[in-house]
Amino acid sequence: MRGIGSFLLAVGFLSCTAVPRSRRAIVEYAVPQRADAPDLPSPRADTAIVVAIDGVRWQDVFTGDLPVLRRWMTTEGAAIGAPGHGEMWASGPNYLSLPGYTEIFTGRPSACQSNGCDAIQAPTMIDEASSLGWPTAVVSSWEVIDRAAARDPQRTMLSTGRYHTEHAEAFGASLIAGRQAGPEPGFANYRRDEATIRVALDLVGSRAPKLMFIGLGDTDERAHRGQGVQYLEALRAADSFLGELEKRVSDRTAILVTSDHGRNAEFREHGGRWPESGRVWLVAKGGGIAARGLLDEPVHHLADIAPTIRCLLGMPRLETPDAGEAITSLCRARR
Repeated sequence: MRGIGSFLLAVGFLSCTAVPRSRRAIVEYAVPQRADAPDLPSPRADTAIVVAIDGVRWQDVFTGDLPVLRRWMTTEGAAIGAPGHGEMWASGPNYLSLPGYTEIFTGRPSACQSNGCDAIQAPTMIDEASSLGWPTAVVSSWEVIDRAAARDPQRTMLSTGRYHTEHAEAFGASLIAGRQAGPEPGFANYRRDEATIRVALDLVGSRAPKLMFIGLGDTDERAHRGQGVQYLEALRAADSFLGELEKRVSDRTAILVTSDHGRNAEFREHGGRWPESGRVWLVAKGGGIAARGLLDEPVHHLADIAPTIRCLLGMPRLETPDAGEAITSLCRARR
């Protein structure tokens, strides 16, 4: 989240030819197709949850000690970005958190290229789901995610960081406990993952949102401090959370797990100076997603996540030249 590449947008960084990236020009937002358009897929999932674990390297996902993700990616779901099976990237070119989250929420490469951008002005997948009358939720450790999550955050159950809350009545005592906890390992209004996990699980159990985003951040905070052991502990805690999450939802809930960016070869940093930090990953299960294991895929991007969610939930499709594309291996019917 705090990558020192925030201000490094020199021309040399913008032309990193080593990164297999098919970026399109940023264009104005277009209204999605109507939900009853004849070429839209039937919903494959009743609900969908996107979980982002900040700044986690693909190497640690596919070779680490993560029993829940390992089970999902091998026997119960599917994964993209495994070594030898294709790649997944943030569109960049500055591989920081706010651009990555904006890409995830909008399904388009982000015009924002720092962590200091203003709140998003285009509708996101959260806005689109809310406009259909569906209950939506955003819960995150990093408080700045609220700038990317929704153009109209008042329409969603939202808790980002320790203090920003919309529809506080939807949250229980875990929200107050999270405010009272300090920001360690983050800073300012950051809420540690342990508290965010409690808030998220309580909301899943009490409100069952149709579309939910959960953002965990201790991994990135630990990595920026060079705390490799604590980084892996935070990643394992996130993996354990996924195990708790799957117990509280039905098989008709699609869960997609990813990261906003990767890390540089020296581990601590990420951003435009380090093209390798743009490589990310995706693990998915439930909600009609077939157990296909490690997928051999062309290059995908974070911008493909929102179109995949739209496909799984039967939402309108975004029709702009720069829009990502639904990952058909995750959205097509089971064999």
